[in-house]
Amino acid sequence: MRNAHAIAHPDAAVNGQPLPYRRLFALLLACSLAMLPGCISMRGIAPQAKPVHASQLDLGNTVMSAAKIEWPNAAWWQDYHDAQLDALVTRTIADNPDLKAAQARIGLAQAYADSMHAQTLPTLSGDTTMTRERFTELQFIPAPWAGHTDWNNRATASLAYDLDLWGKQKGMWAAALDETHASAAETQQVQLELVNAVVRSYIRLGFEYQLRNIAEEHVHEVEHRVAIARRALSAGLTTELAVTETEVPLPMARMKVQQIEARIALIQNQLAALSGQGPGAGEHIQHPVLHYDAAIGLPDQLPANLIGRRPDILASRWRIEASREYIASAKANFYPNISLLAFAGFQALGFGKLFTNAAAIAGVGPAISLPIFDGGRRRANLSAQTASYDMAVEHYNATVLKALESISNQLVLLNANAREIKNAEEALATAEKAHALALRHYKAGLTNYEHVLATHEVMLTQREAMLQLEADMLDAHAGLMLALGGGLNDEKASQAISDASRPHADATKQARAGSTP
Repeated sequence: MRNAHAIAHPDAAVNGQPLPYRRLFALLLACSLAMLPGCISMRGIAPQAKPVHASQLDLGNTVMSAAKIEWPNAAWWQDYHDAQLDALVTRTIADNPDLKAAQARIGLAQAYADSMHAQTLPTLSGDTTMTRERFTELQFIPAPWAGHTDWNNRATASLAYDLDLWGKQKGMWAAALDETHASAAETQQVQLELVNAVVRSYIRLGFEYQLRNIAEEHVHEVEHRVAIARRALSAGLTTELAVTETEVPLPMARMKVQQIEARIALIQNQLAALSGQGPGAGEHIQHPVLHYDAAIGLPDQLPANLIGRRPDILASRWRIEASREYIASAKANFYPNISLLAFAGFQALGFGKLFTNAAAIAGVGPAISLPIFDGGRRRANLSAQTASYDMAVEHYNATVLKALESISNQLVLLNANAREIKNAEEALATAEKAHALALRHYKAGLTNYEHVLATHEVMLTQREAMLQLEADMLDAHAGLMLALGGGLNDEKASQAISDASRPHADATKQARAGSTP
């Protein structure tokens, strides 16, 4: 009983002399540091990849010459001024299954981070065992239990705490938090791509509706020509062959209308699915009314701001941070590990005196493990984490380059589109003028109606080309919004990336900054 009291006392006993616990732990730490030269070496294992600095990249004349504007609004699709589009986007964000799945992945990542946090905290458990057994007469079992059968009972509370002097557990926790932030950024990217898909499909739907109007107008024009030809045949002014030649384009013109209607139905189905609805909902989508009147250009300080505003770039940065923490944790595996173990409770033969002072037991002490030989497991783990870091860095570099390429591509399309629209406007104006003159000459009796119909067909062709260019412009603008990150901006996440602080103890930082053992 005296020994148990001595163990439970705040001072330990070494050679009969009391020694405070803080001195005991200092001694253990000193011993562990002295043992470091005997640890497995991590020499020769280091990351090779380096993150690209976007500000140092050559952006090219296309990007540098773009007009400066403000960063896109998070609700950039509202610049198209279509209430039906706004409602579809809102429904997509709320009900799309892919987006909900991405949001669930955030919860999964957070749960894993919570489990890693739990690894940094002490664990307390209670254990109770009751065993009916026959006790031997040939060991240290006292009378009256020796040679008899009775209960052997034990009830204890145990405490275990990994001191984590080198930051292994804290590194895993920090990495898990970074993974959670990466999942959140990836969810933003999923939302951005879904919204962009809705907007671009909606733009295409608007173009198809307008194209159908032109196609129907063309059908009416062909039908009018056929009617004129038949009247001329009845009057004996033309031949059956001429009438037949006039009728040839009519089926194709009608088929074109049917093809456009099929494309409209397919796009409506796609929009319904993207917004988390059944195909029936697509049937109620009306003719889009789109127009864009904002300036198109690029914000100031494009490369620097792009890093914190494109969700995919932000996610890649978080993956780099997580990989860096995994490397630090893998390095901590090379150092001695010290855990504190303690227990207190009762143990007795039989139930009569189980919960008495005489049955009390207690113990406390450290557990030290030193890696000496593990067949290369720790070096292999560190090599794997280092390779993962290099992969994360190169993925980040590729994402940055892809982002700048996408921006440049969309600007090339927009610039080319602006020039083409100017030429198309001139061509359409000329075609409209020619049609107006033909109509005036027809009314004045200077030409026949065939000339009016011919100029009208040319005008419809030019109008169709103009509509295609306008749709291309709206689509390229949507592509630019995607390339710029859609106006999303996780300032907290961006700040956390540039912040060097992490939830680590000083001993952890010293271990990471120190030389390899």
